[in-house]
Amino acid sequence: MKVLIVTPDLRLNGGVATFYRILQDHMKSCADYFTIGRRVTDEPIWQKVCRPLRDYLHFYRVLRAEEPDIVHVNPSLGSRALVRDGFLLVIAKMLGKKVLVFNHGWNLGYENVIRERYLWLFRKVFFRADAFIVLANCFRNHLADMGYEGPIYVETTAVDDSFSSECYRSSNGRKKTGDPFRILFLARIEKAKGIYEALDAYRIVKMGNPQATLTIAGDGSELEGSRAYVLARKIPDVTFAGYVQGEAKRAIYESADCYLFPSHSEGMPLTVLEAMVAGLPIVTTSVGAMPDFFENGKMGYMSDSPSPAVLADLLRQLMNDPVGSQARGLYNREYARRRFLSSSVAARLKAIYQDLLEK
Repeated sequence: MKVLIVTPDLRLNGGVATFYRILQDHMKSCADYFTIGRRVTDEPIWQKVCRPLRDYLHFYRVLRAEEPDIVHVNPSLGSRALVRDGFLLVIAKMLGKKVLVFNHGWNLGYENVIRERYLWLFRKVFFRADAFIVLANCFRNHLADMGYEGPIYVETTAVDDSFSSECYRSSNGRKKTGDPFRILFLARIEKAKGIYEALDAYRIVKMGNPQATLTIAGDGSELEGSRAYVLARKIPDVTFAGYVQGEAKRAIYESADCYLFPSHSEGMPLTVLEAMVAGLPIVTTSVGAMPDFFENGKMGYMSDSPSPAVLADLLRQLMNDPVGSQARGLYNREYARRRFLSSSVAARLKAIYQDLLEK
């Protein structure tokens, strides 16, 4: 079995690049990577303008020279990615290759645009794929409703095995009511990730629970706006840790008592999976793939509403039940290590390739 996986530059910080970077060692036996799209290194403007054409020509040559059994493309449901990967799909099918499409993101707003204006074109190009992978059952249902009749697999994002082996969050001693309760928000600092709902929920909690603290880790377009929001509303004990990775990221997870992520829209958020691997109970919203696996009450709490008042009530439930919160964290750690580690995800992906070859 020989697979060509089309990826962004693995040096980038995006979710797709991260996913295939941590899978790379597990996929060497059956797959090569083909880089497309913008690069980390600076390029002269003429190279940026010509890059798409150069990438397509190089892709064609690689397919002819290496003759993979399967071409695996990774678009999100957005105009730029669909156009780029749509051309790749057409080239691969012209050369008689089986094509697997893995939608890592699903923009519901752009889905509506496709349905209203471009469904005929989407079907003509992407329905030539031999199979799809999506990150949630709801996305599978949407794709089937749009008319796709081929196999649709539901998979997960992945946490690096090394992250799990190096996360040693202490479970010695049980927290008591009145002990510091450290809430963590770690994500891109964007409105769509729920940063302002997180701040407002924490502010409500803090008014009646002075022992609570909030750490915000990450960067993004709303970083300065959220700093200003904290200052204007005089929200105490909020720490902005900036972008963290490696040992600093592990340390932040390990120092927290719960993970708060009231996102508005997701595929399958990697940070939730990392928090689970680190042994944290979760307070989140029912977006994307979360309803497919999240056991409400047993893993923490999942709300249908991003309302700060609702989120604050869920946070207080964790604070007031230290024994139960510790049990939830331990359950999350074992569940995530069984299901979400990169070695497990890679094995399932190889099984999908084999299944596709046998069809």
